[in-house]
Amino acid sequence: MIKINLFDYREELKRTAIQKRVLKSLTIVATVLVVILLSWLVDKSRISTINMEVRGLEQQVNALQGTVNLVKSMQRKQRRVGIILTGIEGLRNDQLPATQILFDVNRGVPEAIWLTNIMQKSASDLEKMKVPSILFDDVSKSKNKKIKKAAQGNEPKEFIQIKGHALEDQAVARFVEQLEEIPYFKMVFLFKTEQTLIGKTPVRKFTIYCYMSAKPDKRVT
Repeated sequence: MIKINLFDYREELKRTAIQKRVLKSLTIVATVLVVILLSWLVDKSRISTINMEVRGLEQQVNALQGTVNLVKSMQRKQRRVGIILTGIEGLRNDQLPATQILFDVNRGVPEAIWLTNIMQKSASDLEKMKVPSILFDDVSKSKNKKIKKAAQGNEPKEFIQIKGHALEDQAVARFVEQLEEIPYFKMVFLFKTEQTLIGKTPVRKFTIYCYMSAKPDKRVT
């Protein structure tokens, strides 16, 4: 008669079942750990990319900060442009009102330009500032008479000196063209421009002269 030990067989089945459950659990745990690791690596890569983009944007902002400050300064100075005309003193009753000169000049200012100074000058003043007389001799036909008046202290101040800064040369050229459109300015010429820095931003510093007769046409409005 053959005898079979079923007890050992059942124990073997239990051990096999336990091993399978343990192996399955370890597989699940390993899979979860791999997923977590991959997710962490992906997040780390994203964070690194974002940090690089942030640093790049910060560098761009820092590079533009000088220009931003310059534009803000331009806006503030443009709002206070009325103060500029304090240098246009003693306009006679037969000359144009200072407010009209301000309006006409300011109306033609391009966005890339802001003015720093407007003053009234005489031909003698221009000569003292070494402005070449060839630039304005055409409108100074009564030179001897003006010299005589200058000696008497009443030489007419027929030139408007306009100083300012520009972000580009083209803006200065456009401004000169706009000034030439003002009917009571019989002559407009650019005296000089020079490169300078405001903060770290390169700008063009310019001086323009406009000739306005001491007795302009009364019909100009």
